[in-house]
Amino acid sequence: MRELVSNAWDANASEVRIGTNYPLFYQLSVVDNGDGFTRKEFEKIMGGGIGNSAKRSETEKLKNDRPMIGRLGIGMLGIAQICGSFVVTSKPKDGKGFRARVKLFDLLREKLDTNDKLVVKTEEVDVGEYFWEEFDESSVDYGTSIVSDDVHPTFIRSFQNSLKFESFKEPPLDWEQAIKIVSTVHSLQELGDYWRLLWELSASCPVPYINDDALPDKLIANINKKLRSYNFRVIVDGIDLRKPVYLKNNPGGYTTYSIAKQTVTIYGKSVEFEGYLLVQDGAQLHPDELRGVMLRVRNIGIGYYDQTMLDYRFNEGPRSRWLTGEIYVSQGLDNALNIDRDSFNRFHPEFRYIQEYVHEKLRSEIFAETYKKIEARSTKKKETVSKTRTTHLKDVISEYTSLKVNFSKSTVQEKPREKTQMPIVEVRESKSQEMTVELPKEDTLKTKKSYRQLAVAILAIFEVALREKDTKKQREVFTELLLKLFEEW
Repeated sequence: MRELVSNAWDANASEVRIGTNYPLFYQLSVVDNGDGFTRKEFEKIMGGGIGNSAKRSETEKLKNDRPMIGRLGIGMLGIAQICGSFVVTSKPKDGKGFRARVKLFDLLREKLDTNDKLVVKTEEVDVGEYFWEEFDESSVDYGTSIVSDDVHPTFIRSFQNSLKFESFKEPPLDWEQAIKIVSTVHSLQELGDYWRLLWELSASCPVPYINDDALPDKLIANINKKLRSYNFRVIVDGIDLRKPVYLKNNPGGYTTYSIAKQTVTIYGKSVEFEGYLLVQDGAQLHPDELRGVMLRVRNIGIGYYDQTMLDYRFNEGPRSRWLTGEIYVSQGLDNALNIDRDSFNRFHPEFRYIQEYVHEKLRSEIFAETYKKIEARSTKKKETVSKTRTTHLKDVISEYTSLKVNFSKSTVQEKPREKTQMPIVEVRESKSQEMTVELPKEDTLKTKKSYRQLAVAILAIFEVALREKDTKKQREVFTELLLKLFEEW
């Protein structure tokens, strides 16, 4: 379906409507309002073997300054994965339209794998046969439609069963609301295949974001302006898709890095890209499929988000689950694409340059800043906890003594490294119904740093308990104060 959407983009369509026959899934359709193509052009595509037609000319202009995505026909090859045959109808603005049924060879993948002579003919691949069908050209709109009522039973069952998943929710027509539902699950697998279809199409297709503020710091505002200028929509079962990226209001904030347009020449060829990297500080991204770095060639997602961060070689621990990013490549990487169009040759020089650029920014900018923020948050949290515990200790002592309690730090020159030196706690009462508790400095206590405030508190209530004359009473008071201290420690 992604490839069929790409074909519609190259055909100057402003709209692609995908129908899944939800909730039955017995029929699939992809309909666009693009330029269409003629019967003669279809014969040429089929004669060359589906997926083997030449790319359009790089100089050919698309409307709204769209960049050319590429290869005609490969989408029809991809559809063989989910159906046995389909009907293609096209009505061009110039020339004669047509309707044909394409019947794909059974077990096509197995035949390709075994180099079956029936389908593999020298350098061409023949994936099936086609038959012309009569139709009233005046009854259809300009553009191209592909409809299959021969969907594989396993596809149908899988999608039908996914509607029964415990976490399944009816997808709303408002995509912003749909994204909010997706952000509540760890993985798209929880919502099932239908939600996955919607999400993956929205992630890979050249549609705009929900708005310019879909990411903090207006990271995608300029990119979104360009995407909107293309005037291109993908609508699935009435749901107008937008990019599935909408990150707002994370309590820990965000660390962001905007990649301004980079232009370099690699072995005589120009490579141009821009994008962003973002860390959702202190919180894992949901769903998991949003984690990693997405590479887009001419606005089309190649594969999905790469959770290895383009083979990033440093272990950033849980912070790697906080990161997402997109790299928009407007020139270059075409020759680095593998035949599946879902992955790259990792040793292609153009890919290597972008990989190294991203890794350097991750290491020196994004994660370096993230670590600083983590340390600052940790320090602030410790200070808040310390103040809360100090207040609670005052309340415990005050409740027992019925006096206003003040704390002060010991002014005695303590030498913590000397074994004979003991921490000093002094309790003094004044005539104004106040008590001053002089506490030792925490860094003088010979215990783990995380235990020092607790140690000081225990020493304080122990000293308060010693004000009792009777030993038994001292024990009772100390036990009572200790338990109250632990209630909220």
